[in-house]
Amino acid sequence: MNIKIKRIILGVCTIILILVIYLLIPQVSNPTPNYETALTYGIPVSEKINNILTPTIKPKRTRAIMVMQNEKVIYEYGPTDKIMNGHSTRKAMLSLLYGIAVDQELINLDKTLAQLEVDEFIPLTTQEKSATIRDLLMGKSGVYLPASGEHDNQITQRPKRESHKPGTYFFNNNFDANVLGTIFMKETGISIGKFMEDNLAKPLGLQDFDSNNVIIGSPWFIPKKKTMHKQYYIYISTRDFARIGAMVANNGKWNGKQIISEDWITKSTSSYSDLTTNHINYGRYDGFGYQWWTASDTNTIWTDGYGERFMIINRNKNLTLVEQNFTGNSLLSSGFWLINKNMDSGLLNLMKAHETITSTNYNNSYNSN
Repeated sequence: MNIKIKRIILGVCTIILILVIYLLIPQVSNPTPNYETALTYGIPVSEKINNILTPTIKPKRTRAIMVMQNEKVIYEYGPTDKIMNGHSTRKAMLSLLYGIAVDQELINLDKTLAQLEVDEFIPLTTQEKSATIRDLLMGKSGVYLPASGEHDNQITQRPKRESHKPGTYFFNNNFDANVLGTIFMKETGISIGKFMEDNLAKPLGLQDFDSNNVIIGSPWFIPKKKTMHKQYYIYISTRDFARIGAMVANNGKWNGKQIISEDWITKSTSSYSDLTTNHINYGRYDGFGYQWWTASDTNTIWTDGYGERFMIINRNKNLTLVEQNFTGNSLLSSGFWLINKNMDSGLLNLMKAHETITSTNYNNSYNSN
């Protein structure tokens, strides 16, 4: 073999090695913040509920589950400290950040897209620009344009442009969610990650978070939609996710301190849409607040994300149930998951556990704490 061929082979091998290393680099890594505080563990759930929640067959992918009541962990399964992509649960978390920013008088929810000088590569119309931040939070912007990260009925059932005026019709629209990210950073002058770390992670004592856990712009190696409004991704561990939910369940308080005003928690988790009259079937949800789903039959608040991740909050019972499934961190692991699309889920068990815990005949000593 001559020297020229050897150099070509060496060059190709080097390129392949660099590519493999690049594909293996994690989007985020598990930090150990100096502000972290350990969670408190209460009396575990009954054996009956433990049997409901614990998978009888090993899940096909990494799953973590946590249940908290009165700020205490009462059930835990899997690697709850593992950082995972929260997918659409990012929307409810951003809603919480909006509450803090509103209380700090950094954001006025009644500002319109026109006043905020928000536009898109496909120019917005005068009607579309009349939408307010509040309309976007409610999923009622009336702007129906392609957006990063959308899928399923967000694409196939998107209404025609200007078919509904802002504030009049709910549509689960990634345009609204992504623009909320753009507006938040513009109005506060702070990145979502930094604001979340300073105003949520530190006061709560999150154990696996720092500002780099929030990525602006798609981490996927697939063609991206041309848009002015990048999708933001929040990578979070299950135990941190559950702690945030427990704070919401406790009316915005954590460890005796008001992290987010009770007024915002109430407003943001109240429904402003009757989804039973909507021509799109939203399954178990019949209402929508400020980026939170609601289910009146169980008196619960929800956020969920692609890849089977769920949070169920019952404020009356100060109860939070969370499940997350790992959908990849590096480009390679994310790509393998996208190809496989394994939607293994314990949601039905999570719902059954909630029903059992909140039933009148369920007696466990932690309920009286």
